[in-house]
Amino acid sequence: MGRYEKLGKNTVLFMIGSFGQKLLAFVFVPFYTSVLTTAEYGISDLIVTIVTMLWPVFTVLINEAVMRFCLDQNEDKAQIVSVGFWLNVIGLAAMLLFSPLLFLVETLKEYYLFFVLYYCIYAVNSFLSYAARGLEKVKEFAFGGIVNTAVTILFNILFLLVFRFGVKGYLTGYMIGMGAASVWLLIRTEMYRYIFSIKKLDRQYAKEMVRYSIPLIPNSISWWINNSSDKFLVTYFCGVAVNGIYSVAYKIPSLLSVVSGVFMNAWQISAVENFGSEESRKFFSEIYRKYAALNIVCVSAITCFIQIICRILFLKDFYEAYLMAPFLVLGVSFQMMSAFLGTIYTAAKKTSMIFYTTLASAVANVGMNLIFIPVFGAVGAAMATCISYFINWLLRVVNSRKIMKLDTNLKKDIFLYGILTIQIVVWLLDLRGQFLYEIFLLLLVIVFQTGEIRDAVRMILRVKFKR
Repeated sequence: MGRYEKLGKNTVLFMIGSFGQKLLAFVFVPFYTSVLTTAEYGISDLIVTIVTMLWPVFTVLINEAVMRFCLDQNEDKAQIVSVGFWLNVIGLAAMLLFSPLLFLVETLKEYYLFFVLYYCIYAVNSFLSYAARGLEKVKEFAFGGIVNTAVTILFNILFLLVFRFGVKGYLTGYMIGMGAASVWLLIRTEMYRYIFSIKKLDRQYAKEMVRYSIPLIPNSISWWINNSSDKFLVTYFCGVAVNGIYSVAYKIPSLLSVVSGVFMNAWQISAVENFGSEESRKFFSEIYRKYAALNIVCVSAITCFIQIICRILFLKDFYEAYLMAPFLVLGVSFQMMSAFLGTIYTAAKKTSMIFYTTLASAVANVGMNLIFIPVFGAVGAAMATCISYFINWLLRVVNSRKIMKLDTNLKKDIFLYGILTIQIVVWLLDLRGQFLYEIFLLLLVIVFQTGEIRDAVRMILRVKFKR
């Protein structure tokens, strides 16, 4: 199977598994905003945010190493999976030891049990998902995503609409969904055979995997600062209700991240093959150009129609989220392009530079949040997030050339991102004939990216799916 064909096939399979799950977070926004108050939504989002912040620390992100090392064909996969499993167990025990600290947070202490359960199920599901991808059990992973989505939808409706359980019902629905998917993955991939077939763990594997994953921990924390610290600062300066509105504004960029995230899952597998060769460099370059072109056009289109989207999705007091959404959409596009460039470091097993680039943008993010939020409120947080993601992308564009020099047109990319910025300015100024200006700028972006989009479509159409 050729590289393009394998990438295309895996993308479709990951789309089947992930698209529904990620689309759930977007499509169900009107439902959540109708049954939850802004404060309830803010609390549930804080719990999820804290879990995703702590998970990399307590697991030392060993799951990333499990996936990357399993993709090397000559490695002992049973050893790799076993090392990952037992380090996850140790991390879970450490989390339980420190978890009573949650009682110090007044608004969250009544949700302590839900926090612990959510973390445990999230950790198990994450480990099994990463391992399944590393073992290239893509079909099993895909169906696991379908199970997760279907079960979550069922119990969200039951707990929120029928029983009116509020925050606890919202979290429980997601936990049951992840739990069902975990059981499916464990059985269908026969992961237990890998985990329990090893009588003694190989210390050399453990050292190499930890050495790979440890630089990713501060990187993950830095990403968390970029992604989530603004929510805590918005809560501090503006209150939990405003954080609920700001959190729901993130659902608009999910239109973009749903598709990009699905592609990145497939790309992480393809990026490893023959890495370092001239063929691999050309493959990276071609995929990057097509990916960037589609990304920019999608951002322009979402920005153009963002008011219409917001009126459909955001009910009641949540409609104020339309003020933050354009900045978050552009910011997430930079995040996605940074993630693509990050695969150059992971494929080369040189993960330390991932941390330094992300740290720089995280420091900038916190600094700008402290300046912008007191002045502009939640809109200032969105502006800070957008700028910090741009910094991360630009740093990786320059630095990644030390490992692999991609054939890209940086001047053209910056010019097009300038057009996207103008779209946001036009939208904020609320000029007469604003929509016509937006349409013109969208068409301008499409014209500049016509060649890349045409080639991307041809590439997709020539992919043949064989067993």
